[in-house]
Amino acid sequence: MKAREGVGTGELVPVMEPGPVVHVGNGGRDVELHRNLLGILGRHAARRPTLNRAAVAVLTRALLVIFTFILIVVLAQIALVAARTRFDHAPIGDILQQAWEGTQDYFSSLFQGSLGEATSTSILGGRRRSMGEVLLDAYPKSMLLVGLAVSLATVLGMAVGVVAAATRSRRLRAVLVGSTMAVISLPSFLLAILLILLSAEMVRRYNIRLWPSFGFGVDDHLILPTLVLAARPFAQIASFAFVAVDEELGADYVRTARSKGLLERVVIGRHALRNALVPILGAIAAALSIGLSTLPVVEVFFSWPGLGFSLLQAIQRFDAATAGTLLGALVVTIAIVRFALDAAASRLIHASTGAAS
Repeated sequence: MKAREGVGTGELVPVMEPGPVVHVGNGGRDVELHRNLLGILGRHAARRPTLNRAAVAVLTRALLVIFTFILIVVLAQIALVAARTRFDHAPIGDILQQAWEGTQDYFSSLFQGSLGEATSTSILGGRRRSMGEVLLDAYPKSMLLVGLAVSLATVLGMAVGVVAAATRSRRLRAVLVGSTMAVISLPSFLLAILLILLSAEMVRRYNIRLWPSFGFGVDDHLILPTLVLAARPFAQIASFAFVAVDEELGADYVRTARSKGLLERVVIGRHALRNALVPILGAIAAALSIGLSTLPVVEVFFSWPGLGFSLLQAIQRFDAATAGTLLGALVVTIAIVRFALDAAASRLIHASTGAAS
């Protein structure tokens, strides 16, 4: 840099790190200077404490999950106590008092390392079982079903959404978009009934067994509940993927990539779809919530002994502790997966903005 050449303020990042004192002789005068490290163009700028921010974010989300779990347990106690005493016309004060006592008993057992006992969720009888046994038995079965359904919905939804956005055929686009709207409007119980009737009709007319209609098994018993559970999440993801990819395909950088002679699949896969992943991740998180909210209906229809089946049986027996624990497990699962997807979306945004800069 030449002498007396001006330096624009926008070219420097004023990050000062005090260093050791330097004594400079200037014509017999000692001048005391503080050596400072100045970041030029942000290259040596001080980095933000990302570790502390991440720790605060994790702690905040953990506290939010705990608060939500406590709220779910309290509301379950109030709702089921009110349902149990509905014929006695108990005043609201008595209902709240019983709910408060039940909540205290529940959390006292929880702090002692026990979830307490629950009425059996088996269709074989009403024996008492520990809540830990109920969770270990029902939770993996439900998560297997939800995991398969959301995975299937994600793959098919992204494929349909991308094809609908990329195709030049208006008729094909109308068919794909219209089918997703029809599926998202179809109630899950109605779809379950239609598939069961289809299976029965195929057996009656052609003696062809498509799939088992009821029961549990890590085999073809998974087909019907997975299809029903994946239907609405599929439509949700497909709709979001179509809108996001269609918007990206109209951007300037896509037209530039096409003008350079890139193949259409490269333009869509490497550029448009990559930049559309953030809203698609949000759609997957919403699809997970839809799937878990539909879980009790699907499990009851197909006699799948998971969390939803156990939850409805607990409600039928007015077992507030069991219902609160099972609802809490569902809520905690939703929260953890949503936080993980939020973190993935944040990383994608950071990577895209970093690449752009």
